[in-house]
Formats: sequence, structure tokens, C-alpha cells
Amino acid sequence: MGLETVEIVLWAEEEFGVSMPDEEVGGIFTVGEFSEYIGEKVDSTQGISINRSDILVKITDLLVNDYGIERDKIKPSSKFVQDLGLD
Repeated sequence: MGLETVEIVLWAEEEFGVSMPDEEVGGIFTVGEFSEYIGEKVDSTQGISINRSDILVKITDLLVNDYGIERDKIKPSSKFVQDLGLD
């Protein structure tokens, strides 16, 4: 993982209160996969069900506001590196 993707994982750990080991997130390539992973982690570790759409909105807002990615480029199928240009 590159610096930007590590920063996004660290943000998500803090934002959602879960730990995301490198070996688990290393195989995540798309925004949708990451959103689903976060939801599953929150569900299993905190015992609450979190709306995946809400997670997707937060990830999108982060990518737009902190990384300058155009909102219309961000879709669940968007790959962090290949489509969004993150390292």
C-alpha cells in the first residue's frame, strides 16, 4: 500500500472505531469493497449494523475534500489506484 491508501485506512480506523490489519486490507482494491469491509468490521467488532450507504458517503467526502478527487469519478467500482490515482 502507498502512503495515501495507508492514510485512508488510518482515517477509517479512527472514523469507525475499528482495527484494520494490513493483511486484511491489502486485498481491497475498490471503494465499494472498502465500504463493505468497514461495515463488516463494525458489525462484527461493535455488534451494531451500520448502513453501507452512509459509509460510502463518508469515504466519498474524504476523497473529494482531502484528496481533490472529482465526486463523479468515485463509484463503488472505482479502484483506488488505477481509477482514482491514489498510491
